[in-house]
Amino acid sequence: MENPLVSIIVVSYNHSEFITECLDSIKKQTYKSWELIVADDASKDNSADVTKNWLKNNQISAKTNFHSVNKGFATTLNECIEMTEGKYVNIIAADDYFHPEFLSKCVTSIEKKDESFGMVFSSAFIIKEDKTLINYQNNFDFYQNADHFRNTLKKANYIPALATLMNRKVLLETGPYDKNILIEDYDRWLRINENYFIDFVPENLAYHRKHEENISKLKERIVFVEEILLRLKYDTSLENKQKINNDVKKIYTTSASKEEIKKVSEKYTGYKGKERWLDFCLKYSLPVKLYYLKYKFF
Repeated sequence: MENPLVSIIVVSYNHSEFITECLDSIKKQTYKSWELIVADDASKDNSADVTKNWLKNNQISAKTNFHSVNKGFATTLNECIEMTEGKYVNIIAADDYFHPEFLSKCVTSIEKKDESFGMVFSSAFIIKEDKTLINYQNNFDFYQNADHFRNTLKKANYIPALATLMNRKVLLETGPYDKNILIEDYDRWLRINENYFIDFVPENLAYHRKHEENISKLKERIVFVEEILLRLKYDTSLENKQKINNDVKKIYTTSASKEEIKKVSEKYTGYKGKERWLDFCLKYSLPVKLYYLKYKFF
């Protein structure tokens, strides 16, 4: 097997405390055919300087994309992707890091597949605030049937973003990252999933740091709405209509904002698996009590 080039994109934003560990893990890869693209999205700390010093001290060349003004994660990614030359592309936040065998095992696995596979991912550990490790996935068998996983992915995002290798041709084919959503990674997997299979390596080969302070109720709500919108877009087979209808009902019957309800309603009305009464209530902003009255008397 040839050793195809892998483009690794490292994006930092206030990650000065962790960047060295991330870059060290790339240097320690047993698979040596890689290029490095490093980016910083106008960090408020000295992340960019830490990166520059690491490159100098380790005598490693890299393409750089340092912003003086914050542009957002998706915009930064799109700029960096234009700089890539590898057959495969990995994207990792600068506060995460790899197992030494990550590239080797993922490249080996996807190179054995045909062109119907657009990407590969491994499992990963989540590093909690107290530095304990938990498994991202527990049932590896669940992910190894590529055909079955195709529909499963439409139900939830089971892929740890840092532990992926995307075929660059497929990445470009599926368009730029959407800068208007928070879950740009899940959107990417679903785009690829439409026309390609996704390969899986059943090992924990990456480490994702979970920062509790970054998780807010508002952010959770935004993500939930975005997930519903993506499922409405990609569930053309209606295999997930029960979950979608339940999630849409949850948005309608809980304290969602008018803007959230409007966004969901606009997509839901065109969904072939919709619950018609729920669609009617959403469309005309009927009181939730009226929605439940139908089921009480009819």
